[in-house]
Formats: sequence, structure tokens, C-alpha cells
Amino acid sequence: MPEATVIGTKTLVRIMLAIQAVENGRYKPEMLAGMSSANGEMGQLAVMLDRMAKTVAVRDNQLRLLRRIIPVGVALSAEKDFNRLLETLVVEAQSVTNADAGTLYLLEDDELKFVILRNTSLNLSMGGTSKTPIRFAPIKLHHEDGSENRSNIASYSALTGEQVAIADAYTAAGFDFSGTKTFDQTTKYRSQSFLTAPLKNSDGKVIGILQLINAKHPETGEIIPFLDDDALETLVLLANAALDGYIREASLRQEIAQLKIEIDAKKRENQVREITDTAYFRELKQKATEIRSRKG
Repeated sequence: MPEATVIGTKTLVRIMLAIQAVENGRYKPEMLAGMSSANGEMGQLAVMLDRMAKTVAVRDNQLRLLRRIIPVGVALSAEKDFNRLLETLVVEAQSVTNADAGTLYLLEDDELKFVILRNTSLNLSMGGTSKTPIRFAPIKLHHEDGSENRSNIASYSALTGEQVAIADAYTAAGFDFSGTKTFDQTTKYRSQSFLTAPLKNSDGKVIGILQLINAKHPETGEIIPFLDDDALETLVLLANAALDGYIREASLRQEIAQLKIEIDAKKRENQVREITDTAYFRELKQKATEIRSRKG
């Protein structure tokens, strides 16, 4: 068989395999590497196929985003139990990123307090609806001298409002993972990849931190770094809205309750005043005074 025919057959096979990959959602640009620059009809076909595959990938990603995130958004907006709401945020974030573990902190005063902690491999569920208290000490945003605590990745994210991804906590520079290593030593776990995302209210103020640990490859189960994911980004936005909305609603309920107490107190005060201002009450008071004076 002539060499040109062999090359043409191999090229056609590569294009056919690329087409099948597009259909299965497994296309990668390297499948047509070197062909797009080739002259002739095959080169033009490779360019068109690569362009089409990228368009399909964007569309598929958008559809995937809609399928995964819309139900989550509905669930969050409908949830009225605060503990279950917080737990749902962590569970769905783990699902979207295929993370083995997740932690949610809420910012109170100058501290990040643990409110939800989940670890699939360790079968660990603390906080939320589990009713198991989290004994870990809060993470302070500032040291006693007033300086910012930027050595802890969670407090750093809270202070800066930045999302931080770490491929391996044991080799990463710039952050203190001593607490993580102590936890690993105690539980025989291996915390590796981290994704720490700030949760913000409508004013852009940080109100909490969502931290995910150990992203797993969907096929091999291997621990991998967290990847940029539109689904997670959208989930964080939904979490911001749900958490901020709930906190605002709870604050409003508290203000209404306090106002009711004040109204009731004022009402009682007015009722007492109405009684004490009557001629009958003044007469009783005068008689009581006279009786006390006679006894004296």
C-alpha cells in the first residue's frame, strides 16, 4: 500500500476517533494535535472539528451546570431549618467537587467557628443535624497584638475575601497546616488538596468560610487538586444568597420579638399608670398611709 494512502488512512482514523469522543463527551484537543496545521482538506476538517468540539463542550458544561445547580438552589431557598441549611451547603459542595471532606465556618465577632464538619472516608459527621458537637477551638482572625492571622488558610480567606486552592497541604508554603497534621495523625487520615472559599453577604462582607478537602478523581478515586468549576462557583453564589437571606430573616425576627417585648412593657407601664392615676387608687393609697401611720 502506498505511503500516502497509509498516512491518509491513519489521519481518517484519528478524525473518526475524535468524532466519537465528541459524541461521548470525552474529546481532548490533543486528539487532533498537529493536524490542524496540515494543508489540504484533512487539515481544514480537523480545524472545523476542533472548533465544533469546543463549542459542544461549552454547551454540555452549561447543561451540566443547570442540571446540578438549579435543584440545589430550589432546595436552599426552601430550607427553613438553619442547621439543615448549613449541612446542605456542605453536602452539595462535596457532591459538586467530588470532595471527600468539607467544613463550614461562620464568622462571629473576630472568630471563625466550626458549625459543620463532614468526612466521608472517616464516616464523620459533626454539627448540623448530627447533634454531635464540634469540640475544635474557633480560629481567630487576629492575634493578641492585633495583627492579622494570615497563617491559617481559613482566616486568610476571611480576611482577604479570596478563594484559595492548595494542591497538597504537606508541601504548600505560606500557610500553617499544623492543626490539619495533628488531625491526620490522630485519625490516620491524609489531608491533601484544599479549596477554601469565602461566603459573603449582599454587602460583600465575609460571613463564613466553606472549606473542601481531598477532591477525588471521578474514575480512579485518586486525590487530585481542586479544579476551577463553574458549578462550584455558582453554588457558592447560591450559598451566599441563602445564608445571607436566612441571617437577615433571623435578625428581623429577633428585632420583631424585641420590639414586641418593648411594646408589651410599655403597654403594662401605661396600664399601671392608668390604674394609679384613678381617684379610687389615690384614695386607697391615702388610707394605706393612714393605717401605717396609726400602727407606727
